[in-house]
Amino acid sequence: MALFVYTCTCYLALPFGVIFHLLFIWRRPEFRSGFWQRYGWLPRKQHQPVLVHAASVGELNAIAPLVEAIVSELKLPVLVTTTSVTGQARCLQLFAHNDRVSWGYLPFDLGIANWLMVRRVKPRALILVETELWPNLIATFASKKIPSFLVNGRMSARSAKGYARISWLVTPMLNKLTQLLVQDQDSAQRLLGLGADASTIRVLGSLKYDLVIADEQKPLNLAVSEGLYWVCGSTRSGEEASLLQAWHHLPEAIQGTLVLVPRHPQRFDEVADLCQESGLPWLRYSQLDSPSKISRDQQQAYNTHPRRVLLVDAMGLLMQFYGNADLVFVGGSLAETGGHNPLEAAALGKPVIMGPNCFNFSQVCDQLEQAQGLLVTTKSRLLADVTKLLSDRDLRTSMGAAGKAFIEIQKGALQRHLSAIESTLEQALLK
Repeated sequence: MALFVYTCTCYLALPFGVIFHLLFIWRRPEFRSGFWQRYGWLPRKQHQPVLVHAASVGELNAIAPLVEAIVSELKLPVLVTTTSVTGQARCLQLFAHNDRVSWGYLPFDLGIANWLMVRRVKPRALILVETELWPNLIATFASKKIPSFLVNGRMSARSAKGYARISWLVTPMLNKLTQLLVQDQDSAQRLLGLGADASTIRVLGSLKYDLVIADEQKPLNLAVSEGLYWVCGSTRSGEEASLLQAWHHLPEAIQGTLVLVPRHPQRFDEVADLCQESGLPWLRYSQLDSPSKISRDQQQAYNTHPRRVLLVDAMGLLMQFYGNADLVFVGGSLAETGGHNPLEAAALGKPVIMGPNCFNFSQVCDQLEQAQGLLVTTKSRLLADVTKLLSDRDLRTSMGAAGKAFIEIQKGALQRHLSAIESTLEQALLK
């Protein structure tokens, strides 16, 4: 009954949703590609692939080693779906070399769209990453008796509280999943509290620790390399102003480049305005490859100033800039958006600083902080903490080494996930 009510609501909203979708892609042309995929018309490049859905770039980075392992060790093709243009661009970077991996957009959570997708693609399994829980999608696979997994699953206290308000819908959905493979015991307990079957839940650790640093993620050879690099990745609205202010007021002895990497491309111009208002010399990354876009005076001011700013107005370069960093700030943590993944920087041996709002990665941040690879700061302490870290090379080195060592100890979730998936698929074939 709960699913019926949810589905009816979706269909009633469909005409308005289609109008909104058309208006959205009219204003944002980059979303026009894959229009029909959103309604179930996915590519059929693979024969009976494992369907893997990861919404964000961070989830894609975490799941990439598992995708590669499914192809190489289980000998199965994979279709990766995302919800964003940046996710599709990241798929191209991660999987273009592998002709057994294809990618597309996940359809809207409509029964008919999911039915069409399953009929076209004929997937042999569904893998959802972290918290990507869609009632109609899960119900469609359950009705076809196709195994479905939640992998690298996590359930924060905030998310659990929200899901509890619609437990009438969430509990049946969770019980349609074949396996819930979660990161930690806290997530397992919260899923149990939401009504999940204990026999389907397994605590396997986080796939984010099994990072693989590919060749294309090595440090960039930047035109200007004098001084220190403070790289601020995945920054959100309200954070850049605080970061620019702290950079502006650092002691004169600290010189180098503040690198701002906004989380979303639609904010590039907004952040450019903040850079202009800061009074510091600044450039866009896109200007470095086009000297004609930079005046001689602008280039000279940028090169000679003790503290300059570089705005990265391109996607998919965060790990390369992390590779250049002397210090990394991970965004979304001064803003109240829950923070982003600090492990990517820590895996490169970089000291990490974050704001107090890390609830999206609370356990990871707590453990990394206890290992002394992460420093948690606040807006009021940001200037003092950054001054301390950028003034003390030995402290930065020890933090980076501690974080990297911590990640090495935590590895192993990849093989545990792969074994659980293989075992379940083998059982499904025997039925």
